[in-house]
Amino acid sequence: MTDKAYDTRSREEILAAEHFAPFRDSPGLDGIGLRALRTLDRFFGFAEGQGITVPGVADFLSFVAADTSTRRLDDLRTAFDRLLPAGTPVREVVREAIRQKRPRSRSCDRRDRETLRADPLMAPYRHLPTFDEVPLEDLRVLARFLTFADARGITVPTEADYLAFVADTGSSRRLRSLKAALDRLLPGNPAVHVVLAAAIARKSPKRPSAAGRKPRPAAMRRVASSDLPEAWQVLLGKMRLGALPMHQAVPAASVIDSMEDTLRAYARVQCEAGAEVAMTIEGVRRFEASRAADAAARAAPTYQAQGNRPATRHTAVMRLRQFGEALGLDPLLLVALRHHENSLRRELDTVVPLKFGRLDELPDLSATWSLATDLLEQSRQAPRRQTALCLLNAAAIIAIWTLLPLRLRDGQLLWGRDIRFDGTRYRVDIETAKEEEPLQGALHPVLTPFLDTLVLRGMEPLWLEEMRRRGMADTLPLFRGVDGRQLAASYPSTVWRKHIGTGAHISRARVHSELGQLGPEGVEMALALSAQRDPRSAQFYQGRAVQAAQRRQGQDMVDGLLAECLDPDPSGEAR
Repeated sequence: MTDKAYDTRSREEILAAEHFAPFRDSPGLDGIGLRALRTLDRFFGFAEGQGITVPGVADFLSFVAADTSTRRLDDLRTAFDRLLPAGTPVREVVREAIRQKRPRSRSCDRRDRETLRADPLMAPYRHLPTFDEVPLEDLRVLARFLTFADARGITVPTEADYLAFVADTGSSRRLRSLKAALDRLLPGNPAVHVVLAAAIARKSPKRPSAAGRKPRPAAMRRVASSDLPEAWQVLLGKMRLGALPMHQAVPAASVIDSMEDTLRAYARVQCEAGAEVAMTIEGVRRFEASRAADAAARAAPTYQAQGNRPATRHTAVMRLRQFGEALGLDPLLLVALRHHENSLRRELDTVVPLKFGRLDELPDLSATWSLATDLLEQSRQAPRRQTALCLLNAAAIIAIWTLLPLRLRDGQLLWGRDIRFDGTRYRVDIETAKEEEPLQGALHPVLTPFLDTLVLRGMEPLWLEEMRRRGMADTLPLFRGVDGRQLAASYPSTVWRKHIGTGAHISRARVHSELGQLGPEGVEMALALSAQRDPRSAQFYQGRAVQAAQRRQGQDMVDGLLAECLDPDPSGEAR
């Protein structure tokens, strides 16, 4: 493996290497992150190749000779700190290598912890319970900042003061080290989480976006959009612009995307068969036969029948029929397509949709809510800020999606735009991606603790009003990482998949199932929560609710009969 090759192996594959055998029972091995573990594995391989048994400073510097930064040495320092007990010589050797790799014009601070504790400027911090938990390098940076602030008479540091402290450097590393120390010593301090965080953001160089650098591979089973017939391309363009006759409804953007994907797949099948790319009965038959053959050829159990399930076949024919109607095709062809579509819809009743199969395996609402509250409590007790933010984001996402089943496109919420506070309760105001249906109203009070925690992001509750005001005024994202950036749109599904077992989309099906038990009114409430207005959705979910209620009623009757048969009457005889 070359230095430039990216290591895509899993944790288990890396630890299977022979040089990890002496450490597999070490309790600190699980605490090493994947990136540091990959670097450690690469260093072990380097040492074996060079015949190194006890690495020195020169060996570490040779390992990173081609690097311009100390990142890999930093990873090794972290790995050795987790893996080896305090006092092991190699832990100090790698630190000396870092100092030599990153020379400073100033002399390095080599004071130990007790010397730093005795510094008069450390008086406000030396007796704090977490003083001994602060890494020595971070503690030295704090001592240096205290000297800097004392010389300038700074008592309440501003963003400009922090930036002046690192004016001689080109990175935010020193500020991040200072923040790490203050996070341990003063958890929940707004000067750290707001002012210092803002200085770090200003000092950090802009990272170029990786979007578009690696082109997406060409679709294997679809032609390019530009290869569709010209009339099809023109109509798709008009649909996206909404330039259709008044008597024709403009499909939602998601429907147009689905329609275009289906047309591209349909065209690919016709081209491979040497047939004209036009909508015909023979073409639809050829298209369905091709999808069935592709599905049958899939070997992986996870993907068996993918693309040929009843719901997928029905949707494909429906999209072809919808496009054919907008295109103004022969009415006889459209009647045939609609007849075939209806027959496929009847097949849907013969199978359990995948999402309902997963729905039956989900924890119930009570267990889900308990999970959210447990994660929230864990976030308050987490020792590291990064872990705490990860846990509170997960807790809030599970809680919000349980009561407010949003689509992922609607889930990148902003304070002040989508979520507001009226002085008593939080309110939601979203124009959803589903046919631009609005979703408005007061949120249930049980969500308030989760939303408050998202506002505070680990700070003390006394700062709630100030941080809420700041978040609303700056329209900050609800779900942010430790660097303050908004989390990806797919993050809610990542959270649900990790803690629940399936993506966040299942929350909409569960709301329908739970509220549908209340009858037609419950179905209407579920449709409103999901921003749906299709009458077929109402009929489908109401039908499922009625069936479920009938099953429960029948089971209750059976239980009653069994009780009568098995429970003896006072005379001692079975009734």
